[in-house]
Order: sequence, then C-alpha cells, then structure tokens
Amino acid sequence: MRDIRPLVAPRSIAVIGASTNAQKSGGVLFHNLVRGDFAGPLYPINPNAAEVMGRKAYPSLADVPEKVDLVYIVLPRDHVEGAVRQCIAAGARAASIITAGFAEASEAGRVDQERIRSMAREAGLLLGGPNTIGMVNAECGMMGSFVNFPRWETGGVSLFTQTGIFTGALMLGVMSAETQRLPVGKSIDVGNKIDVDELDFLDFVADDPGTTVIGFYIETILRPAEFFAKAREIRKSKPIVMLKPGHTSDGARASLAHTGSRQAETPEIEAGIAESGIIRVEDECEFVDTLRTLGFLPRPKGRRVAVATTSGALGVMATDLVVKAGLTLSTFAPETVARMRTILPDWLPPENPFDFWIGIDVKGAHQAHEVGLGAIMADPNSDMVLCTLLAPGNADFPEFGPLMHRLRREHDKPIVLVVYGGAARERWIKDIEGAGIPVMRTTREGARALALLAQAAS
Repeated sequence: MRDIRPLVAPRSIAVIGASTNAQKSGGVLFHNLVRGDFAGPLYPINPNAAEVMGRKAYPSLADVPEKVDLVYIVLPRDHVEGAVRQCIAAGARAASIITAGFAEASEAGRVDQERIRSMAREAGLLLGGPNTIGMVNAECGMMGSFVNFPRWETGGVSLFTQTGIFTGALMLGVMSAETQRLPVGKSIDVGNKIDVDELDFLDFVADDPGTTVIGFYIETILRPAEFFAKAREIRKSKPIVMLKPGHTSDGARASLAHTGSRQAETPEIEAGIAESGIIRVEDECEFVDTLRTLGFLPRPKGRRVAVATTSGALGVMATDLVVKAGLTLSTFAPETVARMRTILPDWLPPENPFDFWIGIDVKGAHQAHEVGLGAIMADPNSDMVLCTLLAPGNADFPEFGPLMHRLRREHDKPIVLVVYGGAARERWIKDIEGAGIPVMRTTREGARALALLAQAAS
C-alpha cells in the first residue's frame, strides 16, 4: 500500500508555471489555490516574476525553502520532463502534470510518458496526469484546477477520475446551481493515469474519515483482481459508484484518444464490477444523481417502498417502476392508515401508492401534506419513500420547506422527491435546500435512486 497523501491531501504546494497572467492556465490554477485558502504554504515557480498573486515567486523548485509535498506542472509539453527532474532533485513527494500531448496523442507521446513514469517511480515521486484539469480537496483548501468555481459544496463524496469534466465543466455547473449541489470533498483527476491509480485511491479513502461515498470515472482498471477484492471489502461501509465507458469497439478507440487507455471492456471486467458490489452507471447525469442520493440519504433497512403522491397517474407509474426496479410496495401499518384517513373522505380508503390529492380539497394544502407525508414517513412498515408531488397554485403553501426539513430530521428514512409544476415547484426545491433530500427529474429516476440505495445497503 502506497501513501498517496502528498498527492491528494498535501501539506504544501508549488506550481511550476504559475503565471502572472490570470487568463493562462498556470495563473488560473494558482489563483484558485490562493482563493481557496489552502491550509499550507504555496510557492509559485516563475523565473520571470518577483511575485504571483501576492505570493513571493521562486526561479526554480530548488530555491524553495522546504521540500514540498505536491508540485503542479503547468508548462508546455517539451518542458515537462525537465520539471519532473526538478521535482526529483528538490525532494518533492508528488507532482500533478497538467500538460497534455502524451500517451493520448501519439505513440511518441506514450514513449515519453513511460520514460517519465519510470524515472519518477525509481525516485519515489508520486505522479498524477498528464493531461489533467487538476485536483480539488476542499477539506484542505486545495482548489487545484484551472477552472474557476464560484463556490464548492464540500462533503463526503470523494471522486477519482480519468477526465477533467468532473473537476471542470460538469462540476462547475453542479456547483454553480442554487440547489442540489453535490457534496464533494475530494475530486482527484489523474488524466492519463501515469502512476497513481484507482487501487491506490481505494486504499486511501478506505481509512479517510471524510469519505462516505466513492465515485470513479475510469477508462482502464490497471490491477483488476486487487482492485475488485479491495472494492468488495470497502463497499460494505462506503458505497462505490463507477462510470466506465468504452463498452464498444468505437468507444474503446475514443478512450485511446482521450486518455491513452488501451483496455477494452471484457467479460471479466464486467463480472468483477458486478460481483464486487460496485454500483455501475451509464452516463454523467446518472453518475451525479447516484452520488447525490448516496451522499444525502441514510441507507435503508430494507426494500419496502411507500409512494406518496398527489397524482393518480404518477402513483401508477411509480408502482410499476418500483416493482421493476426489484423493490416492493410496503403494506401500511394500521396506525398509519388511521392517520391517513383523517384527511380523506369516508369513501376513499388509503392504499399504497397513497394519493392524497383529494385531501387538499378536504383539509387544505398545508394540512394534507403535513398529515399525508408525516404518516408515510413515520410508517414502521416502510423502509423508503418516493414522493411524486404536483405544485399548482391550489396545492402550494409557504410552509412546504420547513415541513420537509422537519420530517427529514425526525425520521431516519430515505426520501426521494419528484415535483411537477411552475413557480411553486422552483420555490419548493429551493426551500428544502440543506434538508438532504435529493430531487429527481422524473418518476423513473426516483425509483432508480431508491433501487441503488437498496443495492448500496445490501
């Protein structure tokens, strides 16, 4: 087991190629580190500047007054090998090579990448990259990406990726949103994966107290037998989600051009993912939704689902989707049924799915939702709740947010929300921010989220 903390949780950072130009990658990355309030010393390496972003600059890494944990290399391709040699000579512990143009670009680039890898391995220098957008560890303030994030929602999700999208454009969109931001404490992008790999990362997060959920976007699994054995052990306490593309021959060819990855999908890899209990997803939206659900919600105690709805049609659809997802509809306890009856007319018996739309006419929107959702959340025969609600004007009430916050606090039970409507829908979603309730776009996505929660708990 290698200690990769100098790469993913460093105590000091230098940037070779830190630029005084805030528009260049080296300038943006160093500015982000400064703005992110990195907990340790920051050293810009620039022989042509006295300071960068208010920090004293050094002509070379050898001039820095300490041996640094991590060095970001943001230089043209032809200067990368020399920068790695600087790191070795100065006793640095790890380096992240931002620069592209190696194994993903040509066979000559692959040869150069392998030479750098061998040189670093011999010296004991950990490497990430090349061809990476950078890394984020919000716990120590390492915003080491050349994408500007207006904010970052820290939390228990830890990502290890072979692409910049999850420490770049996609995460920028997720983190820029007003609601439903993904709670990511660490996002480690290793690009071509020259050295540190997914097994090293699993070893790290296994004992990391800040990690509760693990996410992988990877195009190759370098040591499959060891990786799957470790994953099988870890996922009992920390669920693992994987997005691994390249299933087709054309996809494998695209992966080769993206990160220089040559490993095609094999039956052994597919079986290893399934048998180790890893949750596999198919696209970036499902990846983020699954991580959000696992990051927000407790693990269910069983597979019984209660459906709360204010739409008969959505209740029918939810029933089909829940059953097809391998879950079961719960049978409400007598005390739950008795409570539900208080908002329904005598001729309408409560059932699962529980459609309480008529209760809005009988008791008003606030009381109908409070009694209906409260009863279903408290039901001892239900392990999870899927809410498919309508939010037109006559179903709207200003206390929706506080109600959901209270129910989520009082009942340690997973709940997934799907809401249809206009302005009220947007306000409802905004008002439940911070309650730890994932909001899905469709009933199908809601049922899928609960099925994955049950898989993570099994």
